[in-house]
Amino acid sequence: MKTLQGDAMKLKIVGVLLLTLLLTSTLGMTATDFLSVERTYLQGGAKVFIFQPSPEGGVKLLKQGHLSGLVTLRTESKKWREAETTENLHAVPTPLAIYITKDGKVGVKSIQPGKPLELKGMFPIEEVAEPYTKPGLRLPITARLKYKLRSLLGTSSCPWGYEELNDRYCIIENWEYLKDSYYADSKTFTEWIPFMGLKVKTGGYKEIRSISASWGIQLTTSTNSMWSLSIDGIPVLDFGNSYSGSTLKVSYAPEHVIETENGYLDRYLNLPLKYVVVVYNIPVYDKWKKEYASIPIAGVYPLEVMMSGEYNVGESDLNRNHLLTDYLPNSHFPTSNIKAEIKVAKTDSRGSYPNLVFDFQGSSGYNFYSTPLGGSAANWLWSKLPGIGTLSITFSYSSTSQSVATYRIDIEEGAPNRAYYASILKRNLTLTNSNNVEAAMYFATVDDGQDSLPPCIGNFCPKSLDPNTER
Repeated sequence: MKTLQGDAMKLKIVGVLLLTLLLTSTLGMTATDFLSVERTYLQGGAKVFIFQPSPEGGVKLLKQGHLSGLVTLRTESKKWREAETTENLHAVPTPLAIYITKDGKVGVKSIQPGKPLELKGMFPIEEVAEPYTKPGLRLPITARLKYKLRSLLGTSSCPWGYEELNDRYCIIENWEYLKDSYYADSKTFTEWIPFMGLKVKTGGYKEIRSISASWGIQLTTSTNSMWSLSIDGIPVLDFGNSYSGSTLKVSYAPEHVIETENGYLDRYLNLPLKYVVVVYNIPVYDKWKKEYASIPIAGVYPLEVMMSGEYNVGESDLNRNHLLTDYLPNSHFPTSNIKAEIKVAKTDSRGSYPNLVFDFQGSSGYNFYSTPLGGSAANWLWSKLPGIGTLSITFSYSSTSQSVATYRIDIEEGAPNRAYYASILKRNLTLTNSNNVEAAMYFATVDDGQDSLPPCIGNFCPKSLDPNTER
């Protein structure tokens, strides 16, 4: 009798499980989603480490090894979705695959469910690896015996904890052998970030007394949250996830001109942003040079724009909150290591010049725009990987999306018939498919050319009153 009751109970449990699976399928939720299991197809083969930042901090190693074909991952994506229940625009960070091909090239690409990932090398190891101290390892006894046997048989010239990649390089065999979390870490930041900015620096007989500006940004669910990466200082960009949530629209278009303070002016349009910064230090060994090295990789991923709705900002709102300020919150003005396009403009007899800077992104123009990573996030990043280079927080949208950015600056009252110089920032990036793109950065400096070290454009120097005068 007890056996029959036990069998009946087992059948009942099986029936409940089958019913649960049927219901989840009917609701459009697969069992793999429920278990946070994702699948990806890797084209080609390489030594691969797949990581994903965790909501609670740190980095989760999802998979490692010589991988190819269909790969199943138990990701952190479900945890991120549960942690970000908000009406604001938000996105989940995709897992990142860092891989090293047999021919000694490094690649970094995000993993998106349903999209195959080509393990094609991007940069030779010798171009992105830096000399590094021997890492501390925690080797189990079986691994020690295996490496001892390899050494005795002469089948490997790699140090303990490493495996052969090719005739020059060895790569760390098992990430879990590493003792220090420094080799992979993440931290989430929440702070106000400048999205648009302006500096006017003029004086004396070339003082600009007033300007006009018209700035705006609209972000919708058609906006992509991008992985902005740095591989030993080389800026790389890859697509992440589209946003979910409500549209945000912020505009700054003062009805009247904006008066400068004796020819000087700072204005910044800021948005509250939540984003995660990650670092990876991939250990390698150079057999030719007989030295330890590592490949420093960092990345930033915007998680949430922490406001939604429509905001029309004017000069009367200056410094009332962080939305419009005359100072930079938690950042620095992006000037170093960023390409600047210099425009020379000569005012008319009334001292005005319309459209000194004008850019509009909508159905045409750039597909990418960036804002610099600064403040506490930059300090944390550089404390982990000194010299990794600058990172920017980057967004993207398709040419048919409803996301819009507009940025316009006019000189209203300057010196008549004088040359001024607008430095308009851009950022050159490499997409992971090897295409080069130019990302707009909506920060400009308007200068009178009277500095002791003015910028020169080709054979022309702004120090001259006449922009056509050669140096």
